[in-house]
Amino acid sequence: MERLVDLDVLATRLRPVVDGWSSRAEVGPFTWRDARASWPQPIVTDRLRVEVPESLGFTLRRDPDDEFEIVIWTGGWADVGYLLAGDVTSFCPEFKDAEDAYAAVVESVERFLA
Repeated sequence: MERLVDLDVLATRLRPVVDGWSSRAEVGPFTWRDARASWPQPIVTDRLRVEVPESLGFTLRRDPDDEFEIVIWTGGWADVGYLLAGDVTSFCPEFKDAEDAYAAVVESVERFLA
């Protein structure tokens, strides 16, 4: 898989904005998947347990019925899904680098929180 997005750079860029979202929703921890781990690859919250990051994810919850989940892949896309007022929305933005990914993540979360 081509590695377009440095997930460590993205995580560093997202941390301050995640702190702001935590005043509007419950934000889950960052989760990581290791490209070199044996199948099935575990999803972990401890970045130190990941040799080669393949994905970075997190969730937000505003109440029991409104939940957002995103997984950003180093290959240049994200799997995004949320449940809002009983409606399910899913989409898959694409990007070329960590800055593009940052913009897509922020836009996706803000759309959910609006």
